[in-house]
Amino acid sequence: QDGDIISDNDDLVVEMIKQMKQAADDDKLLNEANQAATKKLKLLPVILKHMNKADLQYTFIDSGVLNVLKEWLSPLPDGSMPHLQIRTGILKILSTFPALDTGALKMSGLGRAVMYLYRHPKETRQNKQVAGKLISEYDWARPIFGVTSNFKSLSREEREERDYQNMSKRRRLSSADGEGGKTPRSIDSALQGEKKALRPGDKGFVMRARVPLPSNKDYVVRPKTNAEGSDFVRSTKKTVTKADKLTRKLKDKKRANKMQRAVNISIEGRKMNL
Repeated sequence: QDGDIISDNDDLVVEMIKQMKQAADDDKLLNEANQAATKKLKLLPVILKHMNKADLQYTFIDSGVLNVLKEWLSPLPDGSMPHLQIRTGILKILSTFPALDTGALKMSGLGRAVMYLYRHPKETRQNKQVAGKLISEYDWARPIFGVTSNFKSLSREEREERDYQNMSKRRRLSSADGEGGKTPRSIDSALQGEKKALRPGDKGFVMRARVPLPSNKDYVVRPKTNAEGSDFVRSTKKTVTKADKLTRKLKDKKRANKMQRAVNISIEGRKMNL
């Protein structure tokens, strides 16, 4: 009796996936004919009802539903997004799915379809949050971007070791590009060997602007600053001594006496040359 139930479930899932494929194909044709693509939308409630059942989710996955879900989430031929109810319903169902096989996820292209919605400027904030959770927390990034390691499980030492290994690879690649990346001007010059570079003053030398090349150095250690705050906070005021004050006072007094003699005129005409 249990075998009959399993067989019935398998037949049901296969039939549902068949209808989903047909609805996706019909919507593409309707969209190309500038008509409303509503086939998937009409089938959506039935699909969500069955895929929401935990005992059927593995059967759906084994029957190839990931490929069909990718088609349902992909843009239509005119570039428009699927209906909002379709996007919201499928993303919600995917968040309840068990852990997906990396190979199946990569082959189906479902991860890239979810990333498309996550990056789309017109996608709702709620759907972006669900899509981002699928990509990050459910570790979908590895099959999407070809990442082979789960960085969440790496320790600090393992991360540093990985950085040093990647640094060595980049240096080897950059040196290889520098030696073999230059294309010879002609086949004859390549067979004769590399010509000596012309220098300023040689016949045929032309002065040209050189495009600065980026440095191939990898900086992995951040140097510590040895500057102290007291070195930067320096007083610009000169210390005034008692001698400076006395000198300034005498100068001011002498200047005042000169001004007084210049304006002190006798009313009686004294000291005036008549």
